[in-house]
Amino acid sequence: MKYILNETPVKTTNGFMINNLNIDLDIIEKELSNYEIDCEYKEEIKDNFSSKIGIDHSKYKLIDINVDKDSDININSNLETNYLVSEININLKENTNSNIIIRFDNEGYNNLILKINALDNSVSNITIINNLSKDSISLISFENDIKNSSNITINFIDLGGKIRVSNYYSTLDNYSINNFNNIHIGKSNDRIDMNYHMNMNGIKSNGNIEVSGALFDESYKTFKGIIDFIEGSSRSIGYENENTILFSNKSISRSLPMLLCHEEDVNGTHSVSTGKIDENKLFYLMSKGLSKNESEKLIMYANFNKILNNISVKEDIIKLIEEKMK
Repeated sequence: MKYILNETPVKTTNGFMINNLNIDLDIIEKELSNYEIDCEYKEEIKDNFSSKIGIDHSKYKLIDINVDKDSDININSNLETNYLVSEININLKENTNSNIIIRFDNEGYNNLILKINALDNSVSNITIINNLSKDSISLISFENDIKNSSNITINFIDLGGKIRVSNYYSTLDNYSINNFNNIHIGKSNDRIDMNYHMNMNGIKSNGNIEVSGALFDESYKTFKGIIDFIEGSSRSIGYENENTILFSNKSISRSLPMLLCHEEDVNGTHSVSTGKIDENKLFYLMSKGLSKNESEKLIMYANFNKILNNISVKEDIIKLIEEKMK
């Protein structure tokens, strides 16, 4: 079946081939896979799944988690039935501090809506790890409501699947902070499509989008990033940066960063860096006795370190990346 997915809310010329993802997918609904969650939660099967990515389903698994005290939470699914459609609602109560890890393993089809409802003064560091196998399909939609003076960091480590589509919609209230970090690796003929949108909705809000990628072989990636300063968001700051290294002459990266502004007293910046690996750096490292493969990985990790250094499970992620690079 043919789908038009991940449509950007602000269109550009069709010649850029970045407004949406046109793709043909054969999706067969099966029994839903399960989660393993090490905290109290509510679970039920619901009808009529629909996300901003653009694929609907008849059934899905709804998970509700209330974080009402300082917590470390682990959420895992190994997709034992090779099929999972779900919505996870994480409700962060006032003045709580949490560290949350969500991980997907095995092979199959994963379509997730992750909603973060952050009440006043809540602080959370949330890491989502897509470690599905190379032939999988990963569709992940983030929807956040960041209330007054909350500080929410979301790290999305996107490593697995031949088709990977993600979008991010976040609304920031007064004095709130939202950092969204993405690391992705494309190999073979992987297709990666990203559509990230932050609404600066309150005074002195601070929103940051940091995307870092490495593309190999014939992988293809598109990035759309929007920071939107809504009227009333005076003295807010928005920043987005997308940095991709191309390790192959056949890999392709397309980017569309945008700043929208309806308020005068704001500070918004964006930057994009896409290019082949620096041959001088590669030569220098190889002259010190490293192989070409080792040198390339060292350069890639240097590109990822700004994000990795702020993640509690950094060493686990590095091991997963090493496995993907074999």
